[in-house]
This record gives sequence, C-alpha cells and structure tokens, in this order.
Amino acid sequence: MIRTNATGNRRSARRIGVGLVVSLIVVAFAAWYGRTPQTGAQAMRETQSASSVVAAKPVSYPAPGKEPSIRTEFPAGATPISGAEIVAALSDHTALLPGGFVEYYAPDGKLHGLAEEKHYGGSWEVRNGTFCTLLEGGDASVCSPVEREGNTLYWSMDGEEEASPVSTMPGNPRNLK
Repeated sequence: MIRTNATGNRRSARRIGVGLVVSLIVVAFAAWYGRTPQTGAQAMRETQSASSVVAAKPVSYPAPGKEPSIRTEFPAGATPISGAEIVAALSDHTALLPGGFVEYYAPDGKLHGLAEEKHYGGSWEVRNGTFCTLLEGGDASVCSPVEREGNTLYWSMDGEEEASPVSTMPGNPRNLK
C-alpha cells in the first residue's frame, strides 16, 4: 500500500510537472510575440500583411565562382586574351611574379610555388575567361582577367586593382613540387 501511494504520488507529481512546463512554454511563447493567442486565420492575415511590408535583405557569402570582383587596371597597350589563350600561355609554364614569387602551373590544375625559399601549393583554372588561383589553406579563389603586351602577361595577383607584369617560361625549370 505504501508503494502504491508512493507510485501514485510520483505519477501525480510528474503530471503536475509536465503541466507546469507546458503552461510555461505557452506563456513564454505568447509573451515572446507580445500578444494574446490568435486563431489560425488571424495569424495568416497578419503574416500576409507583414510579409508585404517587411522584407529581409538576403545575405550572401563568397562561394566558388561567386567571388567579389574589382575592375583591374591594365597598362596602355595591353590587350585582353581569351580563356583558351590563358591556358595555352600558362599550362606547363613557370611564372616569375613581382616580389620574387615563382609559380609553376601544372597541366593538371595544380599550382606549385616558391617564395622566400618556402614552397607552397594550390590550384589554378580558367573560369569565365579569367585566371583563378586558390592557395592551400585559402577559402576563396582570386580571379583576374589576363592581358598581354608583347611577351609580358598582366593580371592581378591578389585581387588588387592594378595588374602586375608577369614573365613566363615553358616547363618547370626550378622543378617546383
């Protein structure tokens, strides 16, 4: 008999506890909206009128192929080259970049670089007629149109506004890996 009462008391206490929790949730929900409960039709009308008045501006983050772009300034006399010409000029070629950087653009899309006697890697591709690189550990590609004047190519190294001169040579003479 004592067990039955104890079990019955626990059940009653559990029911009361659950009832209190549900009541608190309902009260908190109503307070959160700052109004009394509505019928479904009232809520629908309010939602429809509010949605026509208030519009949230979508937020976007850079995604591959959607990186922010700037207008790159090229020297007078340089002319744009096509995506196919970029591939022909850079695939299986080594570029001598400003600042002492050397990068080899392998035909398989891998980039092998050397700066201040430190090796780095990444990938390269031509996307929508622009030359794009993504360094290991980077979170977004840097893309730039490419122009040529004589034997010199020009592109924006790190997304800066002014294009830099780049000399290239066939193959991988520094054996960058």
